[in-house]
Amino acid sequence: MSRPLISVIIPTYNYAHLLIETLQSVVQQTYANWECLIIDDGSADETPVVVRGFIQQYSDFNFRYFRLENGGTSKAKNAGISYSNGEFIQFLDADDLLSPHKLEIQVNLLENTKYALVFSKSRFFGIFGDKRLIMDKYPKGYLATRSLQDDALYEKLTRNNIVTISAPLVRASLVRAAGGFDATLLNNEDWLFWYRIAVLQPHFCFDQDFRSYVDIRIHNRSAMNQHMHMFLGEVKVREEINILISQQSELPAKEQLLKLNQDLLALHRLRSLKISEGLSYIISKFIAHPIANFSLLRQACFKLMARFYKTIVKNEH
Repeated sequence: MSRPLISVIIPTYNYAHLLIETLQSVVQQTYANWECLIIDDGSADETPVVVRGFIQQYSDFNFRYFRLENGGTSKAKNAGISYSNGEFIQFLDADDLLSPHKLEIQVNLLENTKYALVFSKSRFFGIFGDKRLIMDKYPKGYLATRSLQDDALYEKLTRNNIVTISAPLVRASLVRAAGGFDATLLNNEDWLFWYRIAVLQPHFCFDQDFRSYVDIRIHNRSAMNQHMHMFLGEVKVREEINILISQQSELPAKEQLLKLNQDLLALHRLRSLKISEGLSYIISKFIAHPIANFSLLRQACFKLMARFYKTIVKNEH
């Protein structure tokens, strides 16, 4: 009996110097039935030469290369989805690395049809001289490290993006039903995408096998390192999440999730350039229900004080 086909989709832009190691991590998979789609988002470096040379060298493997006009990572991933044939999809950033057993372990778990996706541990590493060092990227508890479903999943996803793009293996049918990635977003598009998947099938399985993980490279050009762009994009994503929650008629914790997201959106606006909008929302909530919203007001005061302090320090220098 043949095993399910997995489509590995790698969007890339000017990562010729890192892409070979990523492709080799696909070749080294213990699971054999995969196709790998390399979606070149109009790279201006040696990516076409590097990829074609690699495919020629590994001609026994199922690699396909597509070159697009530059349109952003969401459009590249969406193109990969449209070209893919697999029952399951593994998105893989061009500078990330899969552990050798990841696909095999996760495809076995996805045979349980209640799971929308299976996600692994994400490890973060940097290269310092000739050494590769594992680093902490997020505070403890930010990324999910257990299986989540229903209200618990919605609550965690509303607070923040709980999985990295390369950690899950996801059902292709759900990827298409979710409409792919929002190409109008310049960042945080994966967060909104996972939320759409959760709305369709709210059960994310955490793969606890120590042999299954994704290594995420931290460097100056890393998509994971664009803090300011990610920060500015969160307002837009939370606005979209608000719409998603509002549209769910059978969501038990709908009102609680709406309040949580709106509170976090208001606090985020205080840290961005939309201070008046955030402050207006927080004050109105406090006036209506002082006790229930005292904690929200206190958080807002701390964030405003921190913002003003940073401004003063910056001006003094």
